[in-house]
Amino acid sequence: MNAASTSVTAPVLAIETSGSACSVALVMPGTGAGRPPAQELVATSHGHATALAPMIARIARAADVELTALKAIAVSCGPGGFTGIRVGLATARAMALAIGCPIVGIGSFQALAAAAARSGGPLAARNLVVLDSRRSELFAVELGADLATLSPPALLTAEQIEARCQQDKVALIADAELTQFAGLGGLSAVADAVAVAELAMTRSDLHLPAEPIYLRPPDISQPKPRS
Repeated sequence: MNAASTSVTAPVLAIETSGSACSVALVMPGTGAGRPPAQELVATSHGHATALAPMIARIARAADVELTALKAIAVSCGPGGFTGIRVGLATARAMALAIGCPIVGIGSFQALAAAAARSGGPLAARNLVVLDSRRSELFAVELGADLATLSPPALLTAEQIEARCQQDKVALIADAELTQFAGLGGLSAVADAVAVAELAMTRSDLHLPAEPIYLRPPDISQPKPRS
């Protein structure tokens, strides 16, 4: 069951695999002050397919929850690493189909900004959110304090990002992997499954179809036709 906007109640499993970490979180009824979500995060650039299923099993076991009892699955849709996004979405879709529960997509830009706000405090009125693309041009978008999109997502060089922040007075929120922007101040964070779960449960306006978001074609070469 794939719903772009649906009511999401606990227990909720969240998956974030679009960046350089594999992250899962399980939000139970009553989670809040004094009871944080069960979560696990493993730094991995290319091992999402191997890491994800065992992580889900471990947090379900630790929380003493049967996965068949899930009310929804939330998953990050990108932009980000091609393989990581596909692994996360395929896993979420398969589980949602097997369980018969809704699946909710959350944008990786919003997940990063929400994670930054959780650790760094309220966001500025205008924020340039930058994700690692593992290429010279980085994924970037301007978000408001409420995580609403203020400009279309784009591919920007580090120089263009610095110019936007300095000339346009836009606050920077950068993926923690992007250490080259330390001199610009702003916030640094890792988009994680806790942020994905929180947005899925509290921000139905940010719900997306569980489909991959790419800002550039995947780096896959097609086989040449035989002569």
